Amino acid sequence: MAYAYEKRDFERVKTNTAVTLYYGAPLKEVTGICTNISDCGLGLELSAIVPIGTECHVKVHDGHQNSGPFQALVEIKHLHPLSKGRCQVGAAIVEMF
Repeated sequence: MAYAYEKRDFERVKTNTAVTLYYGAPLKEVTGICTNISDCGLGLELSAIVPIGTECHVKVHDGHQNSGPFQALVEIKHLHPLSKGRCQVGAAIVEMF
């Protein structure tokens, strides 16, 4: 069995955290779940399809009252449609806030 080389500096961390994406004009809002996170990207399962190449402001809500959400500007790099209008996307972090 061949060994698959991991190209990332840091491995993806599995999560199950609520996210909200904002994009477009007029501003659109899409909710979903962050399924994994790495040093330069996010894996997301969203309630609606967001086109490849779209830049979005994303908030990852950690569920704690004592800290604000992780926020970043991301670009949708790939997507996989799921049932009922949902999709799975890979998003590259462009800038963190």
